[in-house]
Amino acid sequence: MKIRKAQPQDSAEIASLVAIIYDDMEMPVLKNVSDHDLHDMLTKLYRLPTNLNGLAQTFVATVHDKVVGVAFGHPAKNEVAVNNVLRSETEKHPGFDEPLELGGEAQPGEWYLSMLAVDPQMQGHGIGSQLLEALPKLVSGLGAQRLSLNVDDGNPRAAKLYEREGFHQAGRLTIGVHPYAHMVKAL
Repeated sequence: MKIRKAQPQDSAEIASLVAIIYDDMEMPVLKNVSDHDLHDMLTKLYRLPTNLNGLAQTFVATVHDKVVGVAFGHPAKNEVAVNNVLRSETEKHPGFDEPLELGGEAQPGEWYLSMLAVDPQMQGHGIGSQLLEALPKLVSGLGAQRLSLNVDDGNPRAAKLYEREGFHQAGRLTIGVHPYAHMVKAL
């Protein structure tokens, strides 16, 4: 397995993995969005240089050149701008009745891991752990003192993974309709 910066040609495979997260979030704004339209919008979103290695950073784990895991995040100071890109892409997509908006998930001084997903057929092989272990080196130099993420209370398996990787709970919030624990790890 290799971990590397994502490239525009990875966008469709990244979209398939990130769509799993959005499906799990059960956000009301996505209720009438088809799987096809969500995947199409995400593919366009993960082709943008601002999301690959600009305002945000996207890293992929690959096996035999197939994307099997993705980590997407950004410095907290870029959260508004990153979320404006998401809102803009969903506003102009014909499959969305209203824009998708996120925000208020990161705290100052954090590099916020917004999305971590592993191909369901590859789960249990350490891919998520390896992505998490690689992040401190991958995001060094971006001005953050901590890595952070939010884990759904309904996903205890993920919470255990994050705890094993050195994250601890530092707060709580609601995203969409689900309660989340805000977890941090010092860099």
